[in-house]
Parts: sequence; structure tokens; C-alpha cells
Amino acid sequence: MPRTGTGDLVGRDAELATLHRLLGPGRLVTLTGTAGVGKTRLALAYVHGQAHAYPGGVWFEDLADDNDDLTGFVPGDEPALLVLDTCEHRVEKCAMIVHTLMREHPALAVLATSREPLGVPGELVCRLGPLTVPQAAALFAQRMAAQGRPPAPGTEEAIERICRRLDGLPLAVDLAATRAVMLSPGQIAERLNDPLRLLSGGSRVAHARHRSLRAALCWSHALLSDDELLLLRRLTAFEDGFVIDDVEWVCSDGAITTDRIIDLLARLVAKSLVEVDTTGAVTRYRLLWIVRVHAMQGMPAEEAEAVRLRHAEYYARLAERAAEAIVNGAAAPHLDRIEAGYANIRAALRWCVSGGPLPIGARLAGGLETYWIMRGRLREGLDWLAALADASGAAADPLPGRVLAELTLSTAVLSTAAGEFATATAAGRRALTLFEDAGDEAGRRRAATVLAALRAMTEPASASRALAEITRPSAPGGRDPDRDGQAWAGVPLALLGCALLAAGDLAGARAASQRCVSIGRRHDSERSLEAGLLASARVAACQGAYDEAERALDQGLALARTIGDGWGVAEAMRGLGELAACRGRYGEAREWLDDAVKAARAAGSPQLLGECLDTLGRLLLDIGEHDNAGHVFSEVVELGERTTARYAAMGLAGSGAAILGSRGGPAATTFAEEAVARAREAADRPLMWWCLFTLGRVIRESDPGRAASTHHLALKIAADLGLRGRIADSLEAVAGLQAAQRGYERAARLLGAAHSLRDRLGLCRPPALASQYESDLETVRAALGAEGFGAAWTEGARLDEDRAVAYAGRGRESHGRGVGWAALTRAERQVALLASQGLTNREVGERLFVSPRTVQAHLSSVFAKLGIASRRDLAREVAARNRSLSLRESDAAAWHDHSGGAQDAEGGVAFGDGQLRP
Repeated sequence: MPRTGTGDLVGRDAELATLHRLLGPGRLVTLTGTAGVGKTRLALAYVHGQAHAYPGGVWFEDLADDNDDLTGFVPGDEPALLVLDTCEHRVEKCAMIVHTLMREHPALAVLATSREPLGVPGELVCRLGPLTVPQAAALFAQRMAAQGRPPAPGTEEAIERICRRLDGLPLAVDLAATRAVMLSPGQIAERLNDPLRLLSGGSRVAHARHRSLRAALCWSHALLSDDELLLLRRLTAFEDGFVIDDVEWVCSDGAITTDRIIDLLARLVAKSLVEVDTTGAVTRYRLLWIVRVHAMQGMPAEEAEAVRLRHAEYYARLAERAAEAIVNGAAAPHLDRIEAGYANIRAALRWCVSGGPLPIGARLAGGLETYWIMRGRLREGLDWLAALADASGAAADPLPGRVLAELTLSTAVLSTAAGEFATATAAGRRALTLFEDAGDEAGRRRAATVLAALRAMTEPASASRALAEITRPSAPGGRDPDRDGQAWAGVPLALLGCALLAAGDLAGARAASQRCVSIGRRHDSERSLEAGLLASARVAACQGAYDEAERALDQGLALARTIGDGWGVAEAMRGLGELAACRGRYGEAREWLDDAVKAARAAGSPQLLGECLDTLGRLLLDIGEHDNAGHVFSEVVELGERTTARYAAMGLAGSGAAILGSRGGPAATTFAEEAVARAREAADRPLMWWCLFTLGRVIRESDPGRAASTHHLALKIAADLGLRGRIADSLEAVAGLQAAQRGYERAARLLGAAHSLRDRLGLCRPPALASQYESDLETVRAALGAEGFGAAWTEGARLDEDRAVAYAGRGRESHGRGVGWAALTRAERQVALLASQGLTNREVGERLFVSPRTVQAHLSSVFAKLGIASRRDLAREVAARNRSLSLRESDAAAWHDHSGGAQDAEGGVAFGDGQLRP
């Protein structure tokens, strides 16, 4: 019996246990596996550990040197073990000998090692796979130590990189470790691009096939038929795993017909050259990297080029079919199919941009557009699109105009999702021009839709008009899903719903969103249905229809998870967290929102992350975690810097509320005022309510008159839009100010109306508002007495929302624009900030491209709103506001105004170093 290599087996305890279980008298067990996987070593380890179990003796025969003379082998009646090593090159003869021996000697057990089973009746096959990375790393470390060079501290990562690159193949790991005498693990890892040259120099006493990786693989390849070898070479086109459909399309031609693929692939699997995974719904295959490298080196250049072309064309078709199915039908299986083959898709794209066929690369990238969004690969998608565009620009035969238009439009779509609005706008406009030049009306419509969707995030009012025109069936270029069966129109309708919501048209938003749901259901379009459900839920939540919103969100979340849409999952969880908070289930809300933020980060979209963080921050404010809320809102402001004023307004309002809750001070007012100004820029009316409500709370004690004006304006917005939950909040805020002004009966009626509305909606009062509410309630009750308070409360509780709002505003004058910094228009703010720096009217006008007379008119309005009389007062006011901003602990977050698009050409206020700037 051989003695070498038996005492240092690593990572094979489970396999040894399997042999103990399978082997016994009259049993044949064949160890199979690819070259270098350690079959011989495992067989020897078993023998040396279990020799006592075979009193009839143990025989070991190495058949690698054509030694199959077993005439001297005469087992007796007692249990005996015959080990036949390396049977693969004489598998038929070995099968006949073993069958005869076992028939004649019932007490004989046979353990064979082979790269394919022997095919003897009753044979049990034990397939040996590569080691896991930790097991392989342990083997590498053991081999280094045996050479007197144990791994140095800090080399663990390099060793794991080696083992992962070598697929955990024991022979490869063993040979790599022999190089540790001269090279560090890091150096070995760097040189693995040519593993067959590096991995040689094994033990002198080992068989020749085990002294180098190339020899071991050549031994295997020498056993293949011409057709098997041809298919193996063609399989090297696959970067990673593949399924039988892939092989039939990519690897078949005149030399190998499709009907022979299954048989040939089965032979390669049997010979341990192709790994197989049957754990999923579909059987997948792959080549170990070492096997792939060796097979590629024997492939003629022309054959390699032809296979690469078929490979790229196949995945381009796959992506195109998936893109159509994602919009018009069941998205989940197609997204999963793309995910499973994504390593191969990357390989095809690399080939196309590095000298391969650019049109195929463009088709492939275009088909992946929705996948990149839904699976959170925005940056990678943009990088591939840029690489294809650059390659086209440098090519002697660039992409045709229509193809380039599709590529450019995909850039616009992904840039929009990534919050890169300036890039998106430029790409969308260029795509529109290219489609028009090519006479492609369908492409022109899609480009117009993308530009309208982009505007929905920056200019909701104008975007809603454009999207309404695009989705109107009777409009020129409009599509009627009922007439032509096109489910693609659903997603633009969802976008229209979101734009109308921001613009304050909740009825229109509801109609558009529900129409999207209807289209999704009618055409079995998962994508349209998901988009419609999530948009409908958002509108319903704003209207206080919480049960309806929850049903839509539950359905939307289930669908998003089925599809694998990370964006949809994040939005659904955000909505469910918001609803849980409205109902007072704060622990549940926190769990939903923490998960939503994680999903949004994975999706790679700053605006989606901003929405989720804003909802989380508001929850933290509600439950009194002001410092944590402040950190969350600081990140929202940073996101606003990179996207739009809308997210800056969210973050600034939240920051103001967090400062108020934690320590108060003038900085809270500064942040809240800036939030109102930025919300006005964003033209987002529901957001304007939140910013005004926050400002009213912040200045309640310092400026009650202005706080009253602010809260009444917020209440009017909530009533105009039908934001029922916000109406309840605003009624209580107005009631508190009435109580402070001794309007006790009015306050009691308003408190009763708000309480009744909360009951009807099932809307809880946040704990953070409870203290002020209880104080106001006690003040009013004490002033009116129990009987008077009860009567006034009951009268208020009988009022519906409209009458309660009308009652709250009775006797008040119109306070159109309000007072203070929050009342300044964008142009007035710009003029004020430039004038505070000492610029003359003419200099300010030159900066803003307006006349000195216009500058003076703006300054007069600024002085009136701020209650000041001179530029010197203005300079002092700006300096004071800057000092307030500098008090914020997170001002190092580099808060800047959005400067990334044509819509922002006038400039704005920035917070780069805690300073207000034009």
C-alpha cells in the first residue's frame, strides 16, 4: 500500500464518512471527480483508516501505467478490499474485471477512482467536488507550513483569493502552495492569469499527471472523442454557469447538431469535465476555471470568434425578449433568467466594446435597461452604455443613428433613476433629436415620455401636463392600451399619477394610478400592475384612505418581491412603514422603514433613498429620537444637493424639527425657513404643507403671529389638496395658537373637530406632538370649565373637514405670502443674497441677467417681507442666518444647491460650509 499523502487530508471529513457508510462486502463504490480533485488521496485516507475492517486484506492497484494485471489477486472468504486507482483510461476493461471478481467473491469490496463511473450493475457513485474556500485555504496554509513557511499574518485575504480563483481544486491549491517558497500569497494571486504555467513543480515521487496542472488536464482531454473535445472548447464561451438551452443555441452548428448536444454534454459531465448543479428548478452547468483556461488554449482563433459571435447574439436576443416580457407580461422569470446568466452577459458586453460587434452590444444594453433599474445595477448599466458610445465614436463604422438613439435614450432613463438629472436631460434631448432625424415616431414618443418623467421629479406641474398628453389615447402619438393591446402605457400613467400628486391634483393622481392598475391587470403586465399599485397606495395614504393604501401596498410588495424589483420593494416597505406610524404601531414602522432604507441603498437611486430616509426621519421625530432624526435628515439634504430642491426641502425641514426637539435655537428657524423656500422651488404642494407645518411649530414661541399665519396657510394647502390626515394636524396646531391668544372656545371646537377626524381616519397622534397637545388641551379645559369645554368640544366634533377648515379661517384676513425669509420668492432670495455681499444693483443684475430696475423692485419686496430698511440690515440678517446654520453639528455634510440642470440656471441657496450663498 502507498504511504505518501495519507496523513494530511484536509476538508474531506464528510466524504470519508460517506465512504464508511457506502463500502461493505459485495459493494462497489466509485469515486469520481475532475482532474486534481483529490480522488486518490481520499481513497488512500480511507484505506489507512479502515484497513482493520478487512481481515481478508487490502490490495491497491494504480492503473495509470497501463497496469491491469490482477491475476495475482486471489481474495479469500473473509472481507477484503480492492482499490483500483485511475480507471478512466481503461474504464471498460476495469468494469469487466470488477464485475467478474465481485461475482466470484461475495465478500469482496471494491473502491475505484475514475473521472467517470465504471457502469457496473450495483455500482455506487460518490462524486467528489472541489473544496470550499475555507477548506482550500486551510490546505494552502498546511502546505506552506510543511515547507517551513507558515502564512504570515495579514495574508489571509490573498490566500482566499487564490483558493477562490482556483475553484478550491486541491491539486491546483497544492501546486500553488509550492510556489510559496519564492513568492508571497499576494504575488501568487497576481500571477494566476496564467495558471497552467505557474502551477507546476509538484512532488518528484508523484505520478507525472500530478506534477503540474497542465499534465493533469491533458490526461483528461486525451480521453475525449473529437466531438466531446469540440463541445468542451465551445463551452469556454460561457463565463460562468449555463443551462442546456444556452448550449444548444451557442454551441451547435454544422459540426455539432442541436440534437446531439444533450448526449455530448452528458458525456462531459460523466467524465467530470463539466460541473452540474441540480439543486434549482433548472439544472445548471459550469466549467471550473482551470478546465476552461486549458480548453481555451487549444481552440483555433476562427472557431473562438464564431462561438463568441453566437454567444453575444444569443444573449442579446435573450435580453430583448426579457425587456418586452417585463413590460407586457410576467416579468419575474425573465428577470431571473437574466440574473442567472449575468456573468455571460457581462462577458458578451466586454467583447463587444473591445472590438466585437457594436450593434449586438447596443441591442444587449438596450434590453438590459429595465433589469439594471429593477435589480439595482444603475451605475454598472451607465458605465456599459458609456463604453458602447465611446467605442462607437472611435470606430471606423459607428453605430447607425437609430441604434445610437436607443443607446442614448437608455442613458437618459438610467441617469434619471440615478438622480443625475443634468445628464439625463441632455441624453433625453439628444435621443429625441436622433429619433426625429431617423423618422422613428415610436422612438420619438418614448423619448418624450422619458423627458416628461424627468420633469416630474423637478417640475411636477409642467410634467403632469406633458404626461397627460402622452397618455391620452386620442392625442397625436397617444396609445390606447384597450385598442392595440400595448401594456407599456401603464408605467407612464403611474408617473403621471406621481406628478399630479406633487402638483396637488389628488383626484387626477388617483384616476391615473388606478388606470395604470387596470391596464396591468387587463394585460397581465406585472410591471404596470406593480407601478400602479404603488402609485395608488401613495395617493390613498395622502387622502387618509389607510386601509385601501395598505391593501395596495401589500399587493405591490408581493409583486415586487416576485419580480425581484428592489426599487418596488423599497417603495412598498416605505409606504407600509408610513401607514404603521399613522396607526401608532411605531415598532412595526421602524422595522419596515429600516428595511426600506436598506433596499433603497441597494437599488442605487438617490431619490428613492431620499424618500425612504425622509419617512424614517419623520418617524424618528414622531417618537422623539431627535438626534437620530437629525443624522437621517442630514443625509437627505446631501441627496438634495445631488438631485433636486425637493429633497433638500425634505432634509432642511426635518433638520429644523430635529433641532427644535433636541435643543431649539435660531438654527431651527433658519432651516425651516429654507425648507419652505426650497419646497416652493420644487412646486411640490404636499411637501409645502410639511415645511410650513414645521416652520409654524419652530416659531410658535418666538413669533406666534407669524406662526399663526404659517399654520393657516398650511391648513389651506391641506384642505385644498384633500390631505385629510394633514388637516387634523393643522387644526390642532391652529387650536394651540388660538389657546395661546385666549380664544378658548374656538380652540376647543377645533380640537374637537381634529379629534373626530382622527377617529374617522384611525390616525394616531405622534408622541412628539402629545406633550404640546396635552398642554393646549389642559389650558383650554381650565379656562372654559368642564361644562363649557365639553359643549364646545362636542360642537367641533360634529363638524366635517370642510366646515372645520372654514371655521378655523373665519375672521382672518388673507395672508397670501406670509412674512420672513420663507416668504421670499426664489428671485428675491437670489437678489437678497447677492446684495448682502455688497454688490450694486447693476452688478446683481449682470449676475442674474435682469435689469437694475428689476433688482431694486425685488429688494424693495425683500425689505418689506423681512422688516428691514437697508442693505446694511440685510447684510446683518444674512450673517445672523449663517451663524445659525453653523451651529448645526452636521454642517460638514457639504450642503449645496442643486446645480445640475437647465431648470436650475438661476442658481439658489447652498450650504457648502454652513453659509447661505446665491
